[in-house]
Amino acid sequence: MARPAPGADRVVRVLDFLAAHPDERFTLSELARRLDLNKATAHALLVTLTDSGYLLRHPTEMSYGLGPALIGLGSAAQGRFPAVDFARDVMRSLSDELGLEVLASAAVDWEIVILARAGPFLPFGASVPLGQRLPIVPPLGSVFVAWADDAGVDEWLQRVGPDAAAPELAQHRSSLAAIRERGYAVALEADARAQLGDALARLAGDARPAQVRGVIEDVIAELGHEEYLLGEVDRKVSYRVNTMGAPVFGPGGDVVLALFLVGFRGRLTGSEIEDHGERLLRATRDVTKSIHGTAPT
Repeated sequence: MARPAPGADRVVRVLDFLAAHPDERFTLSELARRLDLNKATAHALLVTLTDSGYLLRHPTEMSYGLGPALIGLGSAAQGRFPAVDFARDVMRSLSDELGLEVLASAAVDWEIVILARAGPFLPFGASVPLGQRLPIVPPLGSVFVAWADDAGVDEWLQRVGPDAAAPELAQHRSSLAAIRERGYAVALEADARAQLGDALARLAGDARPAQVRGVIEDVIAELGHEEYLLGEVDRKVSYRVNTMGAPVFGPGGDVVLALFLVGFRGRLTGSEIEDHGERLLRATRDVTKSIHGTAPT
């Protein structure tokens, strides 16, 4: 694997950090400290990014925030995901109806990328920032894989690693079958999932993102050993639900977007899960219809 160029890595760290704090500005000293950069290096990066319009420098406070040049980049990138534009109104309506945060994400090069959100921010920094990326490694990414062909499912399972036991792989296949039958995925709260949330929150402002990403990879590996994806739903049993997700299909029948419900409080009965699931499916079907998509048979 090629090693990242130090200069490019520092630029990415600056932009990622400010993107995780879009409503804040930071001084040179604060950015140098938060990103573990020496002041001379940080100053050179900030001057270059400001001159290019990617950052704005407040004239009196001498602080930096995101700049207008990023709007053009964001618009160009968003053009790759036109379904997001059709999903925004549906997401707002769904959030208002259920009182939950709704996220839209896509699969890009075996990563889940958060593209849009609607609804109230979750307390204690639990909201996922736009642009957040997570690797598609079992059990994560099941909504994007459940309708894939055999080769796509096999590639997903291979990402578990060479030490995966046959029962573990069989459980992942069973989870995909349940998601296809139901139409949506239900992820349960798990000890490793709580650790993942903590790691993602740290990633937004940690001075050593590479170390935090290593923690995230370890936690995701642990998720595969816990009861994370709900299989059959018992209407009388209550569950600690973390997220629920359903796919939006494109004209070719492939999953081009997924909508997720997050921010559940307390436990949900199986009956309540099915009610939320039906509302989520109505939303994703509306978006699928809007973009002339077709659900695979």
